[in-house]
Amino acid sequence: MSSMPMELFLSDEVQTLLDDFASLLDVRVTFYSLAGEPLRRGKAMHNCAYCSLVHDKLSGFDKCVSMDCNKQHEAVEKDQIINYCCHAGLHECIAPVKVRNRVAGFVMFGQFRIDGDREPDWEKIPAKLRAQLHQAYLELPCFTAEKLQAVLGVLKTLIDYIAVRELAVLQGDRLRNEIDMYIEKHASEDIRLPDMAKKLGRSVSTISQFLRNNYQTSFKGLLLDARLRIAEKMWRDDPGATVAEVAFASGFCDQFYFSRVFSRRRGMPPGKFRSQMRRAGEFSIESED
Repeated sequence: MSSMPMELFLSDEVQTLLDDFASLLDVRVTFYSLAGEPLRRGKAMHNCAYCSLVHDKLSGFDKCVSMDCNKQHEAVEKDQIINYCCHAGLHECIAPVKVRNRVAGFVMFGQFRIDGDREPDWEKIPAKLRAQLHQAYLELPCFTAEKLQAVLGVLKTLIDYIAVRELAVLQGDRLRNEIDMYIEKHASEDIRLPDMAKKLGRSVSTISQFLRNNYQTSFKGLLLDARLRIAEKMWRDDPGATVAEVAFASGFCDQFYFSRVFSRRRGMPPGKFRSQMRRAGEFSIESED
């Protein structure tokens, strides 16, 4: 199987989660790709007044970008959420986000103070600017060390939730999910690859090559397996159904072709599978008695 491209697709639900997280903490929260490109941003996304002053009047933006990049690498190496203090004296946190056990992006949130921090002493700057910096610094959210640990725990839970619910998937996984959902929904119908490609907004060649390169299968193979799963479920629910009834209900136009496909892909003729389901049903009834 070829390597999946590390391009992320994020569900709209991620935006709601980031917005809620940002609003509760009064911080900015951003979801970044592995390459460092911002993907989703919480609604409190503007730079704080303090950072804006530092960027515009003192050190520029390059130092922040460089530090963020270094800390992203550190988070990957340590495989954990890290809290760090930037060159302007503010705290930020960065957490690696994994998709299929691979780091595929990051969630970052900041900027905030920790109770007991000392305000940076900016030397040789005009008194007016120093006063502006001081006022902006005091307006930043301030966490105790205990609250920060609680926040990091919530952030970890949030990231785990995103992974479990598959709200962040690799771009290739997204296409596979779309294909699987379409086939599952329409498997018993007379569907064809060009119809699905049009519905998904892809070309026939794109889907065919994607399935061949990444899953060593084809649209026809996926469709046949989906139809066989329908057939198996029908016999589990109703072991008395005939081969012809199940064949036509699961999307096959020819019961003899269905029997050949079932035997080849399941290693037994459909009649034998039906008999097994019937015996299993009878055993279940006897056990209840």
